[in-house]
Amino acid sequence: MTEKMGSRTRVRGLLRLSILVAIVVAAIILAVVLAARGGAAEEQAEPILYAEEIAQVAQRYDLDPYLVAAVAKTESGYRAAAVSPAGAVGLMQLMPGTADWVTGLDIWQGDSDPVLTDPADSLELGACYLRYLMDRFDDRTRIALAAYNAGQGTVDGWLATAGGAESFDLVDIVYPETQEFVRRVEHHRELYTRVHPDAFSGSGGST
Repeated sequence: MTEKMGSRTRVRGLLRLSILVAIVVAAIILAVVLAARGGAAEEQAEPILYAEEIAQVAQRYDLDPYLVAAVAKTESGYRAAAVSPAGAVGLMQLMPGTADWVTGLDIWQGDSDPVLTDPADSLELGACYLRYLMDRFDDRTRIALAAYNAGQGTVDGWLATAGGAESFDLVDIVYPETQEFVRRVEHHRELYTRVHPDAFSGSGGST
């Protein structure tokens, strides 16, 4: 009797072990399938719109086209008619006063009277402004992005508090909305570069 009970216990133990192994294997398979679907969904959910126009302005202003695309995505979600509560307009969300100032820069290559709700004009304005900021802040993209969102004078103050550009980091961005803007642009730039590696092949934009 004792031997039979021991045999039954071993059988039950092996059965439980088999069930446990089967559950673990199923969980691993499910995780792999979900990860694959997630990657496909991520690619589908993150298209680069206005890619041709972005490639053109990126080439003209010697910018990474993925950076320009990431700013457009973050600023407006590619909505050409977007207007923020503060009054920023278009794909690249520039204030009308800032847009007028940009058209007076020596590096401006667009029309003399751009329309902020026109996608091509908005991208031209945003790219030109980004190029100016990149030059002003020695090609430090994070600082240029902070200035794009919060203003040059504000960022000058943050840089002074941080002890200069070498020490500047995300934590030195005082405005939460600006910090979030920079994070999102960096995220979308990395995502676009990884998911759409050939989106701007042959565009001539700086990478």
